[in-house]
Amino acid sequence: MSNFVLRGQDTSGIQIQEQGAGPSPSMLQRHGLGSTHCYYQALIPALTSPPNNIRCITYDVVGSGLSDLPQGDQSIQSLSDDVIEILAALNVEKALLVGHSFGGIVTAHLAATKSDVIIAAVLIGPVLPNPSLEQVFRTRAQTVDKATGSKSTPLQHAFIRTLLMSQRPQGYVSLCRVVAFATPPDYESIKIPILLIASNEDKSAPLEGCEEIFRRIGAEEKRMALLQDVGHWHCIEAPDQVAEKIMEFYREIQ
Repeated sequence: MSNFVLRGQDTSGIQIQEQGAGPSPSMLQRHGLGSTHCYYQALIPALTSPPNNIRCITYDVVGSGLSDLPQGDQSIQSLSDDVIEILAALNVEKALLVGHSFGGIVTAHLAATKSDVIIAAVLIGPVLPNPSLEQVFRTRAQTVDKATGSKSTPLQHAFIRTLLMSQRPQGYVSLCRVVAFATPPDYESIKIPILLIASNEDKSAPLEGCEEIFRRIGAEEKRMALLQDVGHWHCIEAPDQVAEKIMEFYREIQ
């Protein structure tokens, strides 16, 4: 495992963690709003160990976790540019991109516009941009129990609450502004293989919204997996199930 800081285009430092050394394509995992790269940690051992041996790259979005606060206004485009810059810095020519929640907007945008680099994508509980989305994310720190599924545990609640409450106000507000002004990606232009993972108890990215995103995606090779009794924090609530779905998808696109 290696950790390092990349200086982004606006000079903000981006904290990156790299694990595994598998063959191409590498897998870059992008977390959602109010989270950090730790969101994916429960998946990493299964993905990087034999027989999968996937090279997994996670990072803290600018304004979150150990990355710097943004130096200017952020946008879906600037956040997308960060992804491409990370891949270039690591000499990754082709990647499978994973995005959770708000990160699913960035992932879908890149899937539609950067298919020369992003050759497949996984959308985990992707949110469909709409005028009420900002308020949903602003208030969820006080309602963790409502954001998780019926089988989630007190330990999972504590971990999620820690992720949310550890956010620096300036960074969280900056990313909330991105959510507030986000428009739907050009889903119809996505032609690369897509896996969409939804859950039946997700209130932040309701099943109807996930189904609408899936319907709009233009790719011929697309599939949707539905997790039962899981809320919005899929990789914390059901890491084994998520890892299994991703590994199945990864093997199929090889």
